[in-house]
Amino acid sequence: MTVSTPPPAEVMIGVDVGTTAAKVAAFGLGSPWRHVAVREYPLLEPRPGYQVQDPETIAAATLSALADAVAAARGASVVALSVSTAMHGLIGLDATMTPVTPLLTWADARSAEQAAALRASGEALEIHALTGTPVHSMTPLTKLMWFAEHDATTAGRVRWWVGLKDYVLWRLTGTLATELSSASGTALLDRRTRQWSERATSLAGITEDQLPDILPTTASLGLSRAVATRVGLPINTPVVVGAADGPLGNLGTGALDPGVVGLSLGTSGAARMVVAAPPEHLDPSLFCYALTADAWVVGGAVSNGGVVVRWAGA
Repeated sequence: MTVSTPPPAEVMIGVDVGTTAAKVAAFGLGSPWRHVAVREYPLLEPRPGYQVQDPETIAAATLSALADAVAAARGASVVALSVSTAMHGLIGLDATMTPVTPLLTWADARSAEQAAALRASGEALEIHALTGTPVHSMTPLTKLMWFAEHDATTAGRVRWWVGLKDYVLWRLTGTLATELSSASGTALLDRRTRQWSERATSLAGITEDQLPDILPTTASLGLSRAVATRVGLPINTPVVVGAADGPLGNLGTGALDPGVVGLSLGTSGAARMVVAAPPEHLDPSLFCYALTADAWVVGGAVSNGGVVVRWAGA
């Protein structure tokens, strides 16, 4: 979709990699011009409760949409890209950065037994107080526990455990990193120190050096030579690492003031409110994820949002 005015001299590009599609939007600076490119990809269910995707398919879709947006800008200078992705995903990469697992999406429920065991032992409350993430099968923590218990052979091949954001950043820039917002939704991050938690990683059966470095959401990397050539942009075009899609929903709707609740409904749904810092005491039913170091979102979520429409039509 393109707004039919001449492209401006400068544009910004937003890259949003969601559960069902990669969406790339180019916005003219000081101009109403914009262009949105969408590339869909399947959510696979190879077994009941499994909800996975192919990382390479997602990367190819993202780069195709990005190339479309760049072409639509017709030579305008791209000031920067910024990236958003869905939360709570998990991919295992080997030492050559090749995926050895599919992307286990937030909807993958194979680790329900591990989540239930943590709740039964009381450790779920400890992890929630530490990380701000409710213990649920969506979380990378319980997914990692599942691998340790049920697929240790595959886990043994993994050098890096990463999220969807981390993988997309790697494919765009050649730098392996995550950012505070996505990290805060893993149930592996100490929300007070803003570093990986030794307690949580121990429960998950991994070591902290298997996780990417954590950058501020405002940090900038450079577009790699290979991707720049593929999509038609200059090498080292700034790529702002951005935040996760959930917290960014409040930014996008302007629900940033105290007491203002932002409601979103996509594949899943959530209600969120921005606070300046993680609350000292957080109701066990609520999450607390970072938008920036000085803005955190507190809220609750439901898994059966728009994904139910797809299920009903299957």
